[in-house]
Amino acid sequence: PVDVIGGDDFLAHGDSDMDSLVAALVPSYNVAQEPISDAATFIRPATLRSLPPDATLVLLNGKRRHRAAVIALLGAGISGGSQGPDLSAIPAIALDRLEVLRDGASAQYGSDAIAGIMNFVLREDAQGSVAEVKWGRHFEGDGDALTIAGNVGLPLTDAGFANLSFEWKESDPTSRSAQRADAQALIDAGNSQVRQPAAQIWGSPEISGDFKLVGNFGLNLGNGAEAYAFGNWSERQVEGGFYYRNPHTRAGVFEGPVLEDGTPTVKVADLTGDLSGNCPVVRVVDNVPDAAALTAIRSDQNCYSLIEKFPGGFTPQFGGFVHDLSLVGGVRSTLDSGWYYDLSASVGRSNAQFYIYNTINPQLLSLRNDIPVYYDAGAYTETDRVLNFDLAKPFDSATFGAVNVAVGLEYRDETFRIDNGELNSFIIDPNLEAQGFQIGSNGFPGFRPGDAGENTVRAVAAYIDIESNVSENLLLGAALRYENYADFGNTLDGKVAVRLQVADNIAVRGAVSTGFRVPTAGQANLRNVTTEFNMGRLADIATLPPTNPIAEQKGARALTPEESVNTTAGVVFNAGRMDVTMDYYRIVIEDRISFTSRFNLTSADVHTLLNAGVSDASSFTAVRFFSNLQTVEASGIDVVAALPFELAGGVSGLTLAANWSDVELTKFNPDFTSDNRRRQIEQGRPDSRFTLTWNHTQGKWRLMARARHYGEYYDAPTNDGDVAFYPDPSVLFDVEVSVDATDAFDEYPSTNPHGEVAGLVYPEQSPFGFNGGFYYFRAQWRVE
Repeated sequence: PVDVIGGDDFLAHGDSDMDSLVAALVPSYNVAQEPISDAATFIRPATLRSLPPDATLVLLNGKRRHRAAVIALLGAGISGGSQGPDLSAIPAIALDRLEVLRDGASAQYGSDAIAGIMNFVLREDAQGSVAEVKWGRHFEGDGDALTIAGNVGLPLTDAGFANLSFEWKESDPTSRSAQRADAQALIDAGNSQVRQPAAQIWGSPEISGDFKLVGNFGLNLGNGAEAYAFGNWSERQVEGGFYYRNPHTRAGVFEGPVLEDGTPTVKVADLTGDLSGNCPVVRVVDNVPDAAALTAIRSDQNCYSLIEKFPGGFTPQFGGFVHDLSLVGGVRSTLDSGWYYDLSASVGRSNAQFYIYNTINPQLLSLRNDIPVYYDAGAYTETDRVLNFDLAKPFDSATFGAVNVAVGLEYRDETFRIDNGELNSFIIDPNLEAQGFQIGSNGFPGFRPGDAGENTVRAVAAYIDIESNVSENLLLGAALRYENYADFGNTLDGKVAVRLQVADNIAVRGAVSTGFRVPTAGQANLRNVTTEFNMGRLADIATLPPTNPIAEQKGARALTPEESVNTTAGVVFNAGRMDVTMDYYRIVIEDRISFTSRFNLTSADVHTLLNAGVSDASSFTAVRFFSNLQTVEASGIDVVAALPFELAGGVSGLTLAANWSDVELTKFNPDFTSDNRRRQIEQGRPDSRFTLTWNHTQGKWRLMARARHYGEYYDAPTNDGDVAFYPDPSVLFDVEVSVDATDAFDEYPSTNPHGEVAGLVYPEQSPFGFNGGFYYFRAQWRVE
């Protein structure tokens, strides 16, 4: 089953982010807002058929798209630990159409094509132009967004085309936050330095300098040969907030030891180097620190507490510069023997450079109030290269009728690189480390030189794909693909498909295929520290390579490829003007790759890490690692129905697209997968999605109305199952005419019943966000 969505459908929407646009148009595709999710806020992980983004192969003009540099480590449910492509680098105005294959295709296309394929096809116009300006704002009065985009088609000599597109966007942040209970307690106790109205912000990030360029070129070389090239370049800056650091309870920064009588204290650094400072003890009673002790510390150069610089605590701001570029070139023609060939080469690169400010590295406390508050934390870079040679030829067979045969060869390498951050972002002061102060820029420690480096996954492949019209009513297909990986050995996958026309207006179809996905170089070698909110406190979680000594001690093993079986069965029928397709799917993935639940570190574990050369081990609260964790079964039903009709002298069309889905972990290790993590994987996306769209064209006027329904899902906003909940199903309405609105009735998801814990009013993983309604004005100019 292939869904085709026209380029104009992407423009008729308030958002311009490609992930959000696809989610609005494809019911089985879901993406959350991902606030306070480290780098996943910059490149959001999405799901197709309830499977993570690296289970869906993304193509641009039929060629494999490179991965993004970001691996999702926070939030994201089943997408946690995934490394998919960055769809946000593609401007909507560049698209002619999107083709969504809802079927396994690893036997034809190789790794990742487990859930299906999304092929973004670029415009090829050699003339004409389109320009568009769009400005919008949320009903709440924030999140202003301005987008300017254009496309122009030009002749490339008299035998080709050059089609160029650009998009520029700025988007202000939003906030749908409540004051955290602990922050409000500080305010009630007289602390005027706590940020109001919310110490911690939940909302959309600020996006600035979001610029995208796309070029698509074709040139007829004569004798049926064509040279082609296309590519993209984009950059953007994304910035959002992190969790609030309470000035009395943030471990390793503010929180001191608890006295024998149960009184909490503020952490005070002894700067002498030999612990001879005899620093005062700062008691905290009813959320008020001892003023006399603080005064004594301020006058003593041998003692220092960060409460001097941040009396109301602090909330780090995390940001990144995201760059994406790709270039594909090739030539295609037909040989004298009748074989059509396509020879191509491509390179794609994604880079994310991280920074964090309004924070500190406690290892620099000797600088007292001059301690830096801005840190360059390092960068991730993913570079993918692909060489393809494809051949195809139709044959006539007396036995099998018209037979189409395609064969091909492929070479692919994918490289993941980590660049270390600035020295201040990871530096260690042995004196302060020994006193229990956290190491690295708080919230996102900089990558150390020991973390830096690059790793590559290489593969060669060969495939054959045969399709035959055995009779007028019967179509059969089969494919076989062999791949060899330098690090993971060989794999052989196949597919068989059938389509039978049982009546003039009814056809049935089905397919069975095997698939696979190899671990990415990033998943096999990533080392990162994230901060999670759990049981009302912040915890620093280290994600370690499975080859790390402490990971091996906890049961880690070298990663192996995922293996899958995809089964689909469907019916296509026509009832007068109405066309309907219904398809059932069942996808079973064995040895699925993701990260484990957290393992809390004991003092013995820390000692082992220190002996292994992990100098910042004392800062870890817990660790996790990538592993072949589970067997996952995803099943569901897709329905698409279209009805065109005439109305009031114009042309109208109704389209219904629906998806019911279910995910189950049929095999997992409870030591590696907690109950909360299991529920995030199985139920973290809506169990149903319906989209009903009405389009009407009357002369130069166009009217669009869309209703979107989202079913029940599971949300654990603080990574703590005790404060998880199931938001109610929701229905949204979009309307477009001269003045347009997305979520026109200002629908919000269910209120989070535990919102006071972390200040989160709405579910973090809401599939349609939690910003409410958005109205926008759109002006478009076309020259044919």
